Parts: sequence; C-alpha cells; structure tokens
Amino acid sequence: MEILFGGSGDHNNQMVPYDEHLSEARPGFGSVYPASEESSGSSINIGKLLRRYWLLLLALMILGASAGFTSVVLSSPMYKARLLLEVLNVNASLFKEGGLGGTNFEATEVDIQTQINILHGGSFLKRGADRMQSESVPLAPTGQDLFSRLRQRVHPTTQDPLENARSGLLVAVRSFDARPIIKTRLIELSCESTSPDVAAQFLNAMAAEFAEDTSRSRMQTSQRTSEWLAQQIEETKSKVQESEEHLQDFVRASGNVFAGQDTTLEDTKLAMLKAELAKIQSERIARQARYELTLNNPPETLGEILDDAALKQYQQQIQSIKREKAVLETTYTSKRESVKKLDAQLPLLESAYTNELNSIVKRIKNDYDASLRQEKLLSAAYNGQSQRVGGEAGKAAQYNALRREVETLRQMYQSLLMQANQAGMSSSVPINPIRIVESANPPDAPYKPQPVLNLSLGTMFGIALAAGLVFLRERLDQSIKSPGMSRRLLRTPELGVIPNLRVNGNGAVKRAVRNGKSLSIDGASDPEAAVVSWQNSPAFVAESFRGTLASILRNQAGRKQKTILITSAGPAEGKTTVIQNLGIALAETGAKVLLVDADFRRPHLHHKFGLPNDCSLIDLISEGTPLEQYPPERFGVPTGFVGLSLLPNRPTQDNVSKALYSPRLRAIFDILIQRYDTILVDAPPILHVADTRIMAPLTDALILVLRCGVTNREAALEAYRRIQEDGLSLLGTVLTDYDLSAEHKRQYYYEYGEPTRA
Repeated sequence: MEILFGGSGDHNNQMVPYDEHLSEARPGFGSVYPASEESSGSSINIGKLLRRYWLLLLALMILGASAGFTSVVLSSPMYKARLLLEVLNVNASLFKEGGLGGTNFEATEVDIQTQINILHGGSFLKRGADRMQSESVPLAPTGQDLFSRLRQRVHPTTQDPLENARSGLLVAVRSFDARPIIKTRLIELSCESTSPDVAAQFLNAMAAEFAEDTSRSRMQTSQRTSEWLAQQIEETKSKVQESEEHLQDFVRASGNVFAGQDTTLEDTKLAMLKAELAKIQSERIARQARYELTLNNPPETLGEILDDAALKQYQQQIQSIKREKAVLETTYTSKRESVKKLDAQLPLLESAYTNELNSIVKRIKNDYDASLRQEKLLSAAYNGQSQRVGGEAGKAAQYNALRREVETLRQMYQSLLMQANQAGMSSSVPINPIRIVESANPPDAPYKPQPVLNLSLGTMFGIALAAGLVFLRERLDQSIKSPGMSRRLLRTPELGVIPNLRVNGNGAVKRAVRNGKSLSIDGASDPEAAVVSWQNSPAFVAESFRGTLASILRNQAGRKQKTILITSAGPAEGKTTVIQNLGIALAETGAKVLLVDADFRRPHLHHKFGLPNDCSLIDLISEGTPLEQYPPERFGVPTGFVGLSLLPNRPTQDNVSKALYSPRLRAIFDILIQRYDTILVDAPPILHVADTRIMAPLTDALILVLRCGVTNREAALEAYRRIQEDGLSLLGTVLTDYDLSAEHKRQYYYEYGEPTRA
C-alpha cells in the first residue's frame, strides 16, 4: 500500500529530502531545525549553555560578588597622597667663572638621583617621622558610607588618637616612595596611610625637612668652602713671596746673566755657530760631490766643464781647423803649405784646451779642500762653545724652574681670589636648591579598596569559574548533545530531531485542558490523552514528528517496510513517546496503523492512550486458543484516533524468553501484517535485555532512538555494533529531547503560524 502525506503538514514534506548517494537523511524537523546547527553539531551553542547552566552561573556570580563585597569590608581603606619637589643645582656654579650671573640652575640626573637616595635613607625617614610626631595629628576618619559602617561593626577601630596616628604613620613610612619625573627637575613623593591627614602631613613634613636640611647643608658647605679658600689664599701668597725671593737671589748669584732676558750670550753664540756649521757643511757636501765626479768620470762629461765659454771656444777652433784641413786634403797633399800651416796650429789649440781643462779640475779640487778646512774649523769652534754652554746649562735649568714656580703660584693665587669672591657672593644670596612645587593635600577618598572594582572582579571571577566548570563538564560529557552528531558517529541517517516536549517558550510545562482536567503533552492521565495532547501541542512539535515520518518513508527507497521496531540504547530515552506520536502522524495520512507494546517487563504504552491492558500480547502468546478464533479487537484496540490501534502488553512472571521464542509470536505478527498497513513495535532497550535482539528479526527494519544529553556515545556505538552483528536493517536514528531555542520557535510561528486543526 502506498502511503501519501496529507493534511496541514504537506508543506514540510518538500523540505526534508533524502539523498540516496550520501546514504543519510536530513532530520525531519522541517523549517524548525536550522541548517547551521546540523553542519556544526560540535560547535558551542552559547544560548543553550546559558539556558542549561544559568542557575550555576547566577550562583557563582553572586558568590564572586559576595567575595568582592567581603574583601571591601575586611580591607582597611588606604589613602594615597602626592607631593612635587623641584631640584636646583645652585652649588655647581661656585667654582665657575662669571660670578653670580653665571650660576647654573640645571640639575643633572646624578644630582636628582642623589637627592632621591637621600630621601629613601632610613635616617632621613626617621627624621621626617619625628618631625611629624611633634605636630598634632587628627584622628583617622571612620567614614559614613555603607562600607565604613560595616567595617566598624566587623573590627571597630580604637578611639585613641595617638594610636591611630602611630598606626597611620607606620603605614606611611613603609609605603613612602620618591621617583624622578623623566626629562624634568621634579621629584614626586608619595605614600599611603589609613588616614588622609596622616598621609598628607607626613609628605609635607618630609618635604619641609628635606628643604631645610638641603639649605642648611648648602650654607655649611659654603662656609667651609670660604674658610678653606681663605686659608689657601694666605698659604699661596706666602709661597709666591718666597719663590720670588729665591729667583732674585739666584739671578744675583749668577752675575745677572739671566737678568731681563730669556737666554744667555753663550747660548746665542752657540746658535750662530750651529747655523754657520750647517751652512758650510752643505757647501762642503756639494763641492765634494762635484770633485768626486771629476775623479770617477772623464772631465769632458761634466756639466760645469761643458758649459765653460773658453773651452767651448777652443773646441770650436779645433773643429774649424779640422774641417778646413779635411777640405784641403781632398785637393792637396800634406806637403802643401796651407796644409802644413793648419797642422802646426792644431797642436797648439789642443794643448791650450787641455791646460784649460786641467785648470778647471784643479779649481774644483781647491774649492773642496777649502770647504773641508772651513768645516773643520767651525766644528772645533762649535764643540768648544757647546762645552762652555753645557757648563752653564744647570744654572739655566734652575733659573727656568724658579721662574715657572713663581708664575704658577701667581696664577693659583689669582684663581683662589676669584673663587673666594664667587663663594662669598653665592653664599650671601638666599637661594634654596629645593623648592616645593605642589604640597600634599589630604585625599578625599581612599584609592583602595575600590568597591566597584572589587565587586566587578569578584563577579568576573564567578563568571570565569562558571565558564571553566561548564567547559570542563561539557568536555567530560560524552553524551550526544546536538543534531548531526549521531550521523557522524554511527555513519547512519538521522531521521529526525524531536524538540523538548516538556518546556515551552516560557520555560513552563506545556499542558492541555480537556473537560476541566490538565494533561501533559505526552499524555498520561486520561483516556484519549495522547490524542488530545497531539491536537493541543505546539505546532513545531507535531511538525517534528511529521518530518521524521517523512524521512522514514523516503528512507525505505521503494521497498515497503510494514513492520518497524523502535528501540533505544538505554531506558528513559523517549522511544515510547516517539512511537506514540509517529503512530498518530502516520494515521493522519489515512493509513491503518498498529502500535505493538513488545516490552514484557515494563509495558506502559497503554498508559499513554489511557487504555486497559486486559487483552495483551502476552495473553495471545500464552493462551492455547487458535489465533483464527480471536475476534479482530483482540489484535488491536482503537486508541481514539482514526486509523490508529494499540496492542498493549502487561508484565509477565513467566520466562520472557519462552514467550519471545514461541511460534505463536511469529504467527501473531503474520496476522497483524495482513490486517494493518504499518506496524510500529515498541521494544525494550537493546543494551539492557535480549528481547529486542530476539524480536527484531520478526520486523522489517529498526529505528534507534537517542536522547539528547542522556545517551552516551559509547552506548550508542555499542547498540549500533549489536545491530550490525545481528544483521538487522537499521533505518536510522531519531534524536529526542533537543532543547530548541526560543528564536527558532518564534521563527516557525512567524513564518507558518499555527496549523489549522480538523
């Protein structure tokens, strides 16, 4: 028989197709189930976690805020005061030229750091504390705000002003700090105290003590400097007088040789001889070089000889006679008178040339000899003068030393006079190198504890702790928590996702009222309660079952499966509710549907419809009456919904295995298959008892129900393995009790509205 969907749920049939190539069906949830959640089933749903753990989050937030509130009440209020000092480097100008007008007021980093180290010194802190204790200190204020009054009740403070001042001063001394402000001459002083007045007065006392101490130290230093300079001036003056007297005595003793001049006559003579000797040595070297050239080379090759005019004239005459003779010899013989005459002139000219050449060479030698003799004479004179000057060198050195000593002492004396003048002028000017730029004022409010900050941090810590606990629990939770997870885990189609049937959009239990009686949507308190709850349940609930049914029918892939067994991995996972509502949804299509309660230990499907279980499945199996003699109502009791019947069951004390393996059970199923279009069998959990595995071969297919947040992954995998080992045909899984967000519920209502009830 071909079953077609009709009624108000037809529009959802086109929204849940089955892809045979992927071998998985989309959940029959219609437009209620968002595709994004299906594709990312393992992602974190913040809204769902908030709805599940809101009580834990609220409790930890309150606990954290309470801890922050308690920390504020139990903590003593601390007040922080600040003060600014300016450091002027006025003492650095005492030993510089220019007097008061050249005073340098710029403080170096070394000066500032030195002042900070002085402030941090234990002795100076003690002096500041002693200075403050000599002044009157007011009582530490208790405050009139809520936290101050609570703090007084928890640990009342003493009323002794001295004790309050002492404790506040102790905190101020311990927390005192001084630090430079970068690129300025300023130093910031700060401290904390339980009293604002104590904090401010302690800083003011420290600043005043520091300024006075610095000014006093400056005056003392100036006084000591002036005294030292006066002593040094007197000593230097005496030394100058003594040095001048020694110099004069030495000049008189040396015969006034050094009087009025820097050098002696002997030194001047020695310098002149040295210059003459250097000059004659240069001449001698040049003449020696020329003379050695005449000895080692032919005289005719010397440049001095070649440039001589007389020699050039002789050479020209000789060459002219030789040419003239050569011309005549071409015509005449040597006996010719003119030739003889030329022969007679030529030797005379050559002899004159040779004599002139020899005279030039001799002159060069004579010049060299003269220079050599002169050099020897000057060297002897220079050596003699050097000996005389060397004899007086000790006196000259002593004279120069005495004169330099006198000049040095005179310069020192003038410098000391100038420094004494500057020191006197600087010490007479009332300049304090420490200036208080901004005095410390009592703060109006404590800087810690801060109630808003402590409460916020406590609340944030509670939120973080709650998030950590939720994260840990979710990580440790191995249950199936979202749609699509069973598809990835078991590699089998997810036929549908059934939302939470017990909670509506406001978090209250959804109930229907019939004849003045209140009914829950899963039906359990009145005849026809299941029918009434189906008709009065939210539209998205009914549509989820219709969509699941569509997936089941399409998953059959052309092969009609009339008998479908529905089981779960464990108890209380919603299989009875699923079979109840699937039966109603299938009956809406006009099919003749039978629900069989195959639980022989805890049957309760008849309670869902408010029907008796007198004529039960166990009775049909155990009785000996032939099955053909039973009336039709023994094989299915009408439920009150058109086309839907129920074969109830009751607990049995006999051996359940005997009933399950009875041949009458198969015969009963054969009769039921002939009388009904579809049979849905409610079986016990497959992991707890063997009933399901024994009865499953009598059916065409099997559906595994998994409950969101309850069914463990290992249990689901074990159930799937048993189904595969038994060779059973698994259509897919159905996820129940999924917490559908209010946003998706509103989306469904806004888009489709409530379906019209027949």
